[in-house]
Amino acid sequence: MEQTTNDRALIQALTPRESKKLPSNFPYLTMRRIKEKQRMEERRQHIIAVVTIVAVSLAGISTFLFLFWSQLWHSLVTLCSQPDAFVLVLPTLFCLAFFALFNHWLSRSCYKRT
Repeated sequence: MEQTTNDRALIQALTPRESKKLPSNFPYLTMRRIKEKQRMEERRQHIIAVVTIVAVSLAGISTFLFLFWSQLWHSLVTLCSQPDAFVLVLPTLFCLAFFALFNHWLSRSCYKRT
């Protein structure tokens, strides 16, 4: 009995099997899966980049404040106690706001053209 069981298993293993046919839209489905995986990888890389930028920025700002907090506080108190100090601060803030808006307008107009 053992010989016939082994022979049958051997015969089944050696018999050629029918090859399964691929669907007609196999290349399309494959490319769609590949593109979806690429999009997911790009999204993951983008999220990692944003998180890294935020973490490094917060660490830098925290370090700066830790090292220079007393000097910044002293300067702010001195600035608020002397009304003549605002003569330089207000035009500087106005110029910074103007250049920030101008930069924003230029970047939007340049990105629309490309």
